Amino acid sequence: MDRVIKTVISLLVISLVQSASATTPLEAELNTLIRWVVGDFDNQQQVVHGENFLAESTPDPSRAPDRLFPVFALVEAPALGRHVIYLQWPIGSPEGRLQRQRIWAFEIDESRNTVMMDFFTLRDPDRWRDAQLDPKAALRSITRDDLIPYPPACRLPFRRHADVFIGEIPRGECRIISQQTRTDMTINAKIVIGRDQVWYEESGVRQDGSVVFKVPASGSYQFRRRGR
Repeated sequence: MDRVIKTVISLLVISLVQSASATTPLEAELNTLIRWVVGDFDNQQQVVHGENFLAESTPDPSRAPDRLFPVFALVEAPALGRHVIYLQWPIGSPEGRLQRQRIWAFEIDESRNTVMMDFFTLRDPDRWRDAQLDPKAALRSITRDDLIPYPPACRLPFRRHADVFIGEIPRGECRIISQQTRTDMTINAKIVIGRDQVWYEESGVRQDGSVVFKVPASGSYQFRRRGR
C-alpha cells in the first residue's frame, strides 16, 4: 500500500512540474500584466497634487485631467479571445457618467516575441455598461459585429521594462478615418501598467499636424489602485 501511495504522489508531483514548465516566459508575462491591470483605480492623487510626470512641461491648472474612477475587469468573451479586459471610466465618482468604455484584448505574438493588445469601441455602449458586475456572463454573447475595430497597425506591443509593462502604438502607423466625423487622422497611444498603477495617454493628429483630440489635455492619466 505504501508503495502505491508513493507512486501516486510521484505521478502527481511530475504532473505538477510538467504543468508549471508548460508556461512559457511570454505566457507568464501576459498573466502578470493581466493581474496588474485588473481592478478599481482612480487618479485623485494626480488631480489633488497636480502630478503629471509624462507632461512635456510644468502642468497647467487650466488643462488639469478629469477626476476618473476607472474599472478594468477580466471578462469572458469567447469571440474575442481568452484574455479580454472590459473597461469603463466614470467621471467625478464611481457612479458618474462614463468618459470612456472600451474592450482590450491581449494575446501572445510568438513571431514578435511580445504581448499584443487590440482595442475596440463598442457600437452600443449602453448595452454593455457595468459588465464588470457579471464578468463571466455579461459579455459572453458579444461578437465582433458589436465592436468598432481598429486596423492591425494600431495594435499595441507590450514589453516589460523592470517593474512596468509599456505598450505603445508605433508612431505614425495607426491611420484611421473617424466613423463619426469622417476625419482622417493618426492615432497615438501609450499605456504603462505597473503593479498598482496604470498610466494612459492618447491623441489623434491630422496629416498637417493639427490635433484632433488629446486625452488627457497634457501628459497622461495616472491611475492608482484604490485602497492602496
